[in-house]
Amino acid sequence: MKKIASILVCVLATFIIINYGSDFIKADDENGKAPRETSTVITDYTVTRPYRYPQFYRGIYLTVESGRKMERLRRFVELAKKSYINTMVIDVQSSRISKCIIPREHVQYLLENGIHPVARVVMFPDGLKQYPLPKGLLEDRITIAREACENGFKEIQFDYIRFNDSGRNRHVSLNERYAFVEGILGQSREILKKYNVRIAADIFGRIPLNKSDLIGQRMEGLDKVVDIICPMAYPSHYTWSRKLQHDPYHTVYITSKNAAERTKQAIIVTYIQAFKMRLGPTPFDDYVAAQIRAVHDAKVGGFIMWNARQDYDIPLGVARNFYSRISRTGEKGSTAATD
Repeated sequence: MKKIASILVCVLATFIIINYGSDFIKADDENGKAPRETSTVITDYTVTRPYRYPQFYRGIYLTVESGRKMERLRRFVELAKKSYINTMVIDVQSSRISKCIIPREHVQYLLENGIHPVARVVMFPDGLKQYPLPKGLLEDRITIAREACENGFKEIQFDYIRFNDSGRNRHVSLNERYAFVEGILGQSREILKKYNVRIAADIFGRIPLNKSDLIGQRMEGLDKVVDIICPMAYPSHYTWSRKLQHDPYHTVYITSKNAAERTKQAIIVTYIQAFKMRLGPTPFDDYVAAQIRAVHDAKVGGFIMWNARQDYDIPLGVARNFYSRISRTGEKGSTAATD
């Protein structure tokens, strides 16, 4: 009888897991927690819960030191949660250590707090100056990206994936430059696809606005080899145009809109300026707010704030006020504030 009773208990437990396990997952989602990559083993079967990416990226960039030190990371996570931030782009390597040095438990901490973790991998500091590529350099960068995936990052963002912005490498034709940049990204995507991560590429803000750029980036080609394209639309850097340099709304709007119009598959997530440089007559808080509004009006996939000094008090305050108002009033963009 005891043996029969034990069998009945096991059968009943299995029935409960199969029929009600999904309800626990659903409740987790409705409480606003990040979808965690977990699996429940049921006899000989494994049910894997799919990862849910942000519908609209609201992100900030963090240095490797902020990612490595839990005390700093906790501080930024607490600030982010109060300011509707759902994404963090983190450097995973340093200039001295050629490996992913962000611990897995730190990435898991982000996921548990509803933060989408993106690993930033710098391919060629200041752009590629030596071509052909130095032996072993590409393998080194791919290894870092692979380690980041193994540590739990859900997206790999390749930065400085371009030629140096100068007259170097004049022997390399424009088509060769495009083929080289796009080839590396396509190869990386193929190598990392087993980790089921998104692949992103950072580009100069001028790329959506021009063609035949000597750094080897073009919207139409990148669209075929990455999931996310991130134009760095910092108005202070558009030095060839007074209008673009001093009108943050216009600059971010036209850059984002053009980027979306020139792509068919990739999601556009725009880097915006969260640092005080050549602001012109516009107060800093208004400057940041104008850029956030421009990203929404351009109907792209989100934004990431960039501040190399990690000074986000004012920018995060702007985001908090912007999305709090939307949540209260139901203004345009409310779904992006609550996803």
